[in-house]
Amino acid sequence: MKEDRGPVAPSCCPVCRARFRGSSLCSRCGADLTALMLLEAHAYVLRQSARESLTRGDCRAALASSQAAQRLHATSEGGLLSLICTAAANPPSGHGGPLG
Repeated sequence: MKEDRGPVAPSCCPVCRARFRGSSLCSRCGADLTALMLLEAHAYVLRQSARESLTRGDCRAALASSQAAQRLHATSEGGLLSLICTAAANPPSGHGGPLG
């Protein structure tokens, strides 16, 4: 029986846990990593969209994009972006928001 070693770290092979090396095949076990790499790339695009939405002042769109990115590929930086977007989209009562 295979031992459960907990969650797989981001950018690691889910089979053997080797780090991604810029190839769609794991350098250690040969597993196909294409789907995981595409998910990470899509999460990156969503985070870029969240940053652009914040710049435009569209805090709700930024929050939606940052949360979608975290669901695809959670990162500590992405978590911080989601926290910033949450704060921007939900200003304290009596304030006009971060941009107004």
